[in-house]
Amino acid sequence: MRTLLVSAVTLLLGGGASASSSVHDLRRARTKQPRDVYRGDDQTSMSKVLNQHLLRSEKSTLPCENWSTSELQEFMATIAEHRTDDLQQIYRSADDRRDMKHSLEDHKMHWAKLNHIVGNHPHLYTPQQEAHCREAVMWWTHHLVEEKRGLFRVKGLTVPLLPEGSKKACGRGEGDDEQHVCAYINEKNSCDWCHSTQAAHDAGVPGTTPPDALKKTTGPDDGNPHKWDRKRRCDQDQMPRCQLCEGVGGKAWSDKNEDIDLTTCEIVANASDVDPKTVTQPLYPKVFTVKRKDGKQGGYSDTLIGWQTDPFCFGFFPQNDSIPTLCYRSEDSLVKYYDITKEATRIDYTIHNQGVFGIFPNITSTILMVQDTMWIQNHLWVVDQCICSNPSGNHCENPPCKSYVHHWDTFKTAQYLGRERIGVEWIQDHGTGKSGKMMELDHFILWSHHVWTDPVSRRLVRAWKPFNGLQNYDPEAWVDEIADPSVFEAPPAKCKKGGAKIRINCDDDGHYHPKKSEGLEHLDALFMIAVTKGPEGLSEFSDMLYAAHPESDTAIVI
Repeated sequence: MRTLLVSAVTLLLGGGASASSSVHDLRRARTKQPRDVYRGDDQTSMSKVLNQHLLRSEKSTLPCENWSTSELQEFMATIAEHRTDDLQQIYRSADDRRDMKHSLEDHKMHWAKLNHIVGNHPHLYTPQQEAHCREAVMWWTHHLVEEKRGLFRVKGLTVPLLPEGSKKACGRGEGDDEQHVCAYINEKNSCDWCHSTQAAHDAGVPGTTPPDALKKTTGPDDGNPHKWDRKRRCDQDQMPRCQLCEGVGGKAWSDKNEDIDLTTCEIVANASDVDPKTVTQPLYPKVFTVKRKDGKQGGYSDTLIGWQTDPFCFGFFPQNDSIPTLCYRSEDSLVKYYDITKEATRIDYTIHNQGVFGIFPNITSTILMVQDTMWIQNHLWVVDQCICSNPSGNHCENPPCKSYVHHWDTFKTAQYLGRERIGVEWIQDHGTGKSGKMMELDHFILWSHHVWTDPVSRRLVRAWKPFNGLQNYDPEAWVDEIADPSVFEAPPAKCKKGGAKIRINCDDDGHYHPKKSEGLEHLDALFMIAVTKGPEGLSEFSDMLYAAHPESDTAIVI
């Protein structure tokens, strides 16, 4: 019945009839980041917020579970026939992910293939249904001008709502057809490709291995909202295909394209001209320590890039797109540990402050991740802070999926581009940009990741992802063991009750809890002193903080 109604509405409106784009329509199309009133803390809360907007604006809606997949496809076909060229041109010129790159006929062919496969794998029906609902709401919202939506409302078109639960896990290892459907459904969950458990990845669980990016031509997947050039960002699935000395990146410090100290790069040889026996795959040891033999900082260094989650960029971590405002933080490491058999990693940092804290002394930080929980422990000059975090955001359920440390063989299927002479930042007391240590390295690419290996030491030396960060390893600092396994003790003592004075999202036992925090008033006071009195206010802050606790042995580091 709903299919007949959709068809009738299409006939009444006239297939393809044009509608004028208002100033509001065009302004909204040029705005890539939604306003705060259209956001949520996670997938579930965002869906609930957007559904409330749909319920207020639409005369007729139905929950996602009340639609069949064929009805959703018919709804989307109706939208596609009435999409507005003005909006498409804006999306296309901005490389916006909202651009409907394929024709309606292409979509119908793809839907038919999905329907055939799902018919033979019924457990995929609900994930397909929910993926269609999300796509249908996006098309309704972003491919029609308001005048056209108004005409549809008058004719009684029913609009689907978003599914309000977490995204369902897709697949159970039943072959290539199942993987095809799950690749379509899970594309936005690309963190899982590399940050599922190693055991699930080794078992071939769908969604735990990167699909072949060369089968796509529509990248970058997030639309490259900051307009970074091909030196700063080049994704494997975009056209034209990435070449040597593209996507090399460097030390970045803001979202502006020019705010990066790009490394130097010279082409040595294309992949076809390099003896494959001299090329080392970009694989991590399953257990390793990276630490300079002289004990100094710099065996491992990075610029961490991720979504901004607090005003000071103290507690952020990488995510799978570059759409929100990003934080940038350059760090030297005293030591980095990794043990995939324990699903654990730890890095002890010295952090170089920027922004309002740029005039302050550096701070120290330990980032520990064990299984699906991350603990970020900062010593903020005069006070300790622990942030307990859940990197996955619990983005699916039944069964739940979590984020873990990266697989040791994350880059096993990376595409080899060839050999370059490229500057490696920070290692062996070098700088950035033109001051990097020049090395002849082999360049690999996997989606938006770029990695380089050293044909001499046979080690991974450099890695870059434009919205996750820059990582550099001194090839002389690797050891394939961890001398002291207690480095992975979790939860850390600082994150438990009675530990750090500032504990964010931590319960009394130091486990992640999204609604439990203490000491936030100390963080607010520290920020106020920072902006009003500068470094000179740290002693005053310390006196106030510890006045009632003379027994505290927390050191003041200035």
